[in-house]
Amino acid sequence: MKSKHLPIIYVAITVLFVIEIILGWKQYSFAGYYTDKVINWAWLAMTVFMIIRFWKRKAAKAYFTLLVSVIILSILPMMIPFFGIIYYFSTIDDYQQVELNDSYRIERTRPGALSKPQIYIYQKEGILEKKIYKTPYLEIVEHVIQNPLKREPGQKDPQIQQAKLISSNKDSIGIEYQIMDKKHVFYHKNQEDNEFYN
Repeated sequence: MKSKHLPIIYVAITVLFVIEIILGWKQYSFAGYYTDKVINWAWLAMTVFMIIRFWKRKAAKAYFTLLVSVIILSILPMMIPFFGIIYYFSTIDDYQQVELNDSYRIERTRPGALSKPQIYIYQKEGILEKKIYKTPYLEIVEHVIQNPLKREPGQKDPQIQQAKLISSNKDSIGIEYQIMDKKHVFYHKNQEDNEFYN
């Protein structure tokens, strides 16, 4: 591959990476759990390659300094932004993904180091998907088992054994969860009506 083609490829990957970040601000992402991760790692790998390949140029050194500065600055405020970057690029604390059908999927995850586990519901819209609901996972567990969850110190949350789409309309989504061998339907409201997004 000729050197003159490398910047064009890198710019294309960077544009895709930036689009992904902008979509995230609007609660959208590219369809599929691993799609964003692949884009993230492709951009990171290409960035490292480009800096090494063009290291003798001042622009490459300046770009490297900028990226390192961003990482250092993200560490200063209690490392919260830094962990946000780590979680964005990795699958850390992404516990489960369940495809409900061709239109909906759910993800059990902890979005940040200081966050509690959440359930995210995604609705597919072509090559994109929109995050339409999130709720604390503990709320769903206690709703399904019909009792407060009692855990020993260090014990992990119980897994979703099964999830089945029961109903879907513009106002709510009903999902039958099976947790700890118990089944119950939990009705999620649309994101616009969800206090967690206000």
